[in-house]
Amino acid sequence: MTASTQHSNHLLEELVAEEIANQINQIAEELQREGWPIAMVKRFMHVAVERLPE
Repeated sequence: MTASTQHSNHLLEELVAEEIANQINQIAEELQREGWPIAMVKRFMHVAVERLPE
């Protein structure tokens, strides 16, 4: 893989990760507004990630 391709892949990963982080943050904020403590919200997120298909 060329340095240019590696750089492009890295940029794509960063953009996608940022979008996912934004969506997760919105979900977390909504759950907290509903009264869930952040510790539980983080646990919910962890369980959800563990259940993602391979």
